[in-house]
Amino acid sequence: MTQEDRTLAVEHLKEALTYRTISSIEEDSVDFREYDAFLAFLKRTYPMVHEKMELTMINTYSPVYHLKGIEKVHLPVLLLGHYDVVPVEENTMMDWERDPFGGEVHAHHIYGRGAMDDKNQVISIMESLEALLHEGYEPGRDIYVAIGFDEEIGGERGARAIAEHFREKGLRFDLVLDEGGAVVLNTVEGVKTPLALIGVAEKGSSMIRITAYGDGGHSSMPQKGSSIEVLSQAVRNLMKNPMRPRLTAPVRGMLHGMAPFLGVKGILLRHADLTFPVLAKILSSSGVMNSMVRTTMAMTMAKAGSAMNVMPQEASVYVNVRILPGDTFQDVLSHMKKVNRDLDLSYEVLVKEEASSISPHDSEAFKTIERNALKVHPDAKVLPYLMAGGSDSRKYECVSENILRFSCVRMTKEDLDSIHSTNERIHVDNLFSMIRFYVELLREYET
Repeated sequence: MTQEDRTLAVEHLKEALTYRTISSIEEDSVDFREYDAFLAFLKRTYPMVHEKMELTMINTYSPVYHLKGIEKVHLPVLLLGHYDVVPVEENTMMDWERDPFGGEVHAHHIYGRGAMDDKNQVISIMESLEALLHEGYEPGRDIYVAIGFDEEIGGERGARAIAEHFREKGLRFDLVLDEGGAVVLNTVEGVKTPLALIGVAEKGSSMIRITAYGDGGHSSMPQKGSSIEVLSQAVRNLMKNPMRPRLTAPVRGMLHGMAPFLGVKGILLRHADLTFPVLAKILSSSGVMNSMVRTTMAMTMAKAGSAMNVMPQEASVYVNVRILPGDTFQDVLSHMKKVNRDLDLSYEVLVKEEASSISPHDSEAFKTIERNALKVHPDAKVLPYLMAGGSDSRKYECVSENILRFSCVRMTKEDLDSIHSTNERIHVDNLFSMIRFYVELLREYET
């Protein structure tokens, strides 16, 4: 990239971050004028993309771009991104170093909601295509780009509708690439080498409300077995009795890949199938690694009572369950009921989402992403990865066996902590790395 290209790319991401494309499950609270403005910005900023690529709009706000290839021998490639963002909590505004919707640069970082999730990806894809098309780029196979507008609330109207559109057209893809993994630094104790983690699967995210019951009455004469007491015991039982750990293919591959960097500890990882009973206990002590080896349960909200001096007859806790591939939602529900079999509880299913399928990490599609990641970050070690979070990519399982999740950014713990949080930002060098990655990837498909 020339200096002029870099300057323009920064300006384009800065502007993209000024559009308040905040998604919400309450559609009436969404300002779709911001979505219209963002789409107009894309059309104005990337004229070659809109001239050379066929554009189809899905449910008004999800653009799907199609660049026809010279040959039809190979299956097409699909690049994904989304431009909706999560809200900024009003009481955190004063904690931001820069306006979260100001598109400001400070100390070589571009600040704003969506800077790392996921307008950076959308802009990087568009910048790479615009540059290549100016050079006369002609791929040997069809290239598709699909941009979701509701990923942060489940992707039902965006990604799911796009995937159904592809399915109805009879399309299959050799590779679907979405956000997810990254080049992470200093995340595993003892591993100094940057790890380029390519997500080959993601856990399912489900919500269950557990409600306990008890006698009401005045708080001056409390009864034993109140609803809050029962609910507290239920939460304690779940925390003391987690679901059993299991070794999945992505995590096995990741552990094997890290083994050479960990000396004597690496022996445990190298023989993970044999040492897993011991290894699981060690991994469970880390929040990050524990999420890799078991289905987890997090209590995210609780509700009880309406007055300070009244015993509530009901008390509820909301449980976010992240389901490991190989476990099912029914397994989770059965486990909850088993460990709390002696308590009077009800279980309400609010969101039911199973874990994704697992894409192979010995495929040519994976090797393609690995090859191009190393062009940008030659010092990294590429490993398969299981995402604890979710993405739009799972919606495309009906059209591809190779669904991979990777953003070509070097991510520190501070970067990771800023996603969906205060001071979300991206270093300008990371933006340039992402653009270069997509340019290199797309050139692989050039005639």
